[in-house]
Amino acid sequence: MKLTLGEEHVIVRGMPPEEPGCLWGPYQFPRPYNLGDRLVVAVHVSVDDGKSMGDANRWFESRDLGRTWEEIPPAVAEECGLLLKNGDRIYFPMESGISLSEYTCTPECLLTPDYDFSQQAKEGKLPIPDGKTYQWGIAMSAYKAERLPPSLAKKEWLMKRIPAGCTGAVTEYAKVDWPNLTRVVYDKGNEYPKVLTPIFPRGTPKLGPDGAIWVAVYSGAGHLHPVTGQYSPYFSAEIFRSEDNGHSFQLRGHFEYEANGREFPYQSGGFSDSDFEFMPDGSIVCFLRTTWQGSTGREWDPMFISRSTDMGHSWSTPEKFADVGILPRLCTLECGITLLCYARPGMYVCACENESGTRWTPPLTVMTANDRSSLANIAIKTPTFHEWAGSCHNPEMIPLDKNSALLFYSDFYTPDEKGVKRKTICCRKVTLEADPSPSPS
Repeated sequence: MKLTLGEEHVIVRGMPPEEPGCLWGPYQFPRPYNLGDRLVVAVHVSVDDGKSMGDANRWFESRDLGRTWEEIPPAVAEECGLLLKNGDRIYFPMESGISLSEYTCTPECLLTPDYDFSQQAKEGKLPIPDGKTYQWGIAMSAYKAERLPPSLAKKEWLMKRIPAGCTGAVTEYAKVDWPNLTRVVYDKGNEYPKVLTPIFPRGTPKLGPDGAIWVAVYSGAGHLHPVTGQYSPYFSAEIFRSEDNGHSFQLRGHFEYEANGREFPYQSGGFSDSDFEFMPDGSIVCFLRTTWQGSTGREWDPMFISRSTDMGHSWSTPEKFADVGILPRLCTLECGITLLCYARPGMYVCACENESGTRWTPPLTVMTANDRSSLANIAIKTPTFHEWAGSCHNPEMIPLDKNSALLFYSDFYTPDEKGVKRKTICCRKVTLEADPSPSPS
């Protein structure tokens, strides 16, 4: 089984990497969709933080399998939802954080042994947090959702639905059964006044072999365990499932980063970005990110894998899969082979070699993990990590045809028509050249 790379194609160019604010933020997070008669991709062009996740993206379409791209109106987003068996189509828009700058905080000096953590706060007031951690000088206060004022305590996801036979979308709120759902408030004074971070699903919704909707999400920076209620400063990854066409979702899988200094080192951000896929033998594989620079000062850490053989009711203890791995993404080709992409530093694709998801090909290197800063417009004597890596990475991948997929990513050093390197969103075809049948073991 062999993977090969096609030619790189430009979707949209941004600013030169030397421009302030370029290396992290605008022109990243491409989100591709295959609409049948065309491919479309959303590109995030705002700052990368909780305050701006829901800002309008720029959208582009290709009608020649990714070779050329043209900008289109953002209204196409609602067409990109998951088509359900009842004919409805659902789409989860990204949401920005909610400003709580007018809210007052309960002074933490009032925390006494008899403080009532079960009491719900009144509107305009934040209670003493259940836990707190700090990243980049930002205080990240975690609250059990039920303790927040009623307007902030709702457990729901914003959703757009196009009912079967209709063309226009209606706005709905899917009810989410998330035990001990934790809401996190970021606060750094005037620089980052109190913002309640969003909880929308970060993963791509999928239809399972059981006909249910499955989607991956992750907690805020610090969370309460869904069973014990114990606070952890780490992220946790979850998988939710819906049996009623997306009107409500229930927790199906929870991945707790129980740092023990051995298989789960203390130097980690916990489990966050994740993706999963249903395998031919009936199992499910899930890949989990642990990198979080705000927690450790490092931009790279191992990626883990976990499996379920009972449709997500239980999961194996996550095991290290690769030395790096942010935003793992999986897609299954028409031939039945599942591909995986992951990154930072470098970018890689591998293919599953068996029906159980336990054996994968050596990774195909799409972007080197070595120092790429020599490609910049201006010579860099001592590169920062982002200058070294030369990309935000955050790859995405969608099936293209029977034996190929299209990979999407950013590159700081793609030259324009005048040879000026710019932060650019690109795509490349990845082709499987081999017997397309996975082995059973």
